[in-house]
Amino acid sequence: MQLVLFNGSPRGKTSNTKVLLNQFEKGFKAGGGEVTSTNYLLRQKHLTEQVAAFKSADVIFLAFPLYVFSVPGIVKQFIEAIGEFDGCGKKIFFLIQSGFPEACQSDSAKKQMENLAKRWKMENLGVIVKPGAEGVRLMPAIMTKKLFKQLNALGIQLAKNGKLNEENLKNIATPYRHSKSRITIYRLLQKTGLSNLYWNMSLKKNKAYERRFDAPYF
Repeated sequence: MQLVLFNGSPRGKTSNTKVLLNQFEKGFKAGGGEVTSTNYLLRQKHLTEQVAAFKSADVIFLAFPLYVFSVPGIVKQFIEAIGEFDGCGKKIFFLIQSGFPEACQSDSAKKQMENLAKRWKMENLGVIVKPGAEGVRLMPAIMTKKLFKQLNALGIQLAKNGKLNEENLKNIATPYRHSKSRITIYRLLQKTGLSNLYWNMSLKKNKAYERRFDAPYF
């Protein structure tokens, strides 16, 4: 099986999306599959070539981060450039990753992708939803071992069986919603300030920490 990848992250090669795609690709190749090209939608001057690559491919993997509960602008532009497309006989699947800790936050975007596949008359192989992925590119190996193993397995399954395992998709998309006990733990972490540690580091790095409570649009 030959596969064409489309990375819809505005961060391009430095994105969490790329890290996740790399792990899927690793498994896909190990299973005997071939990735013929990787397209970064951030490179908007190549939009015409990207659309041509999409329309000529038989199996497509479109991956992107969740932005305001939807697709990033560059992905929307890409979809609009493809327009009405008869993809009968072709296959597509998706990856939606987000910083939200619950997979339910991606439900709207997931439904959008499912409807998009129907509109293009393509066989939808599935939607990989990964919550809590912000910072995965910075995490130590011990924190990503399980996730990477799951993505490797999905890649192998696709290459060998031509489909994604539903049980593996479900395991990656956890938690769907937090339990009451976990919510209680998060509330305690908020009081200690530990839940905002990563964001505070980023704010300080960009010299915006002192303005973290600004609300210019209110």
